[in-house]
Amino acid sequence: MKRTTIFFTLLLFLQAAQAQIESMMQTIEPALLECRYQWIQKTDTLGTEIAVDTMVLRIGKKVSQCYPQSTFSMDSLVNTPNGGEIFMQQMMDFMSKKRPRPGTKIINRYYYKNYPDGKFNTFAPTPIRIEENYQKQAWIIVADSTKTILGYSCQLATCHFQGREYKAWYTTEIPYQEGPWKFNGLPGLITEVYDTKNHYHFTLVSVKKDHLPPVCFYKLKAESLQEVPKKDRIAFLKESAKKNKHNFDFMETDYHE
Repeated sequence: MKRTTIFFTLLLFLQAAQAQIESMMQTIEPALLECRYQWIQKTDTLGTEIAVDTMVLRIGKKVSQCYPQSTFSMDSLVNTPNGGEIFMQQMMDFMSKKRPRPGTKIINRYYYKNYPDGKFNTFAPTPIRIEENYQKQAWIIVADSTKTILGYSCQLATCHFQGREYKAWYTTEIPYQEGPWKFNGLPGLITEVYDTKNHYHFTLVSVKKDHLPPVCFYKLKAESLQEVPKKDRIAFLKESAKKNKHNFDFMETDYHE
């Protein structure tokens, strides 16, 4: 009887959470493909500690969105009725070592390629947005390089981008010039990408084509895109580095220059 009660309580909560999420979605366009990447980040300068999350990439005809799964789950929770109470209980369980720490695992950002047209927008929780020109990296394709990732035949490419050197494997078997985070512009889907110091590493773990949520703007912190104030990317990174005093650096290191 107790298990049945717990099951139906959980079911009702999940239904309420899904309804709340749907009410906060501003659809941009239908999704054609959803890819999930394992995201591993080193969290100290010695590389002895890591954080792991899932990066979701949802691709539409003109626009794509990308976000960490833990960030979305956390935002959805706190925007759900009684979500704050549930989060506090999770924190208490964490402090008593009954469960892992709740919340965002690596970074709380939402990324949109070509939204609005010709722009790349990053949304941070303050809320603020960082708007840049949407452009592909200056990739150099490595000839005679092959690797199989998730059953797809892949080829290697390299680039220098916003302060770091990156290597990326891509497959022409999935004909979308897309990838996680800001990466794009190769002749197929990026299946693995990492910087040469291996501080940040993304690896494709799943591809889904059917019954997808739309490419959308989640109105978790504001009612519309226009309500979110803009911030210069370099200024934002400098302020974040000064405020947070991390033991690791950002994916973009060009703010040092």
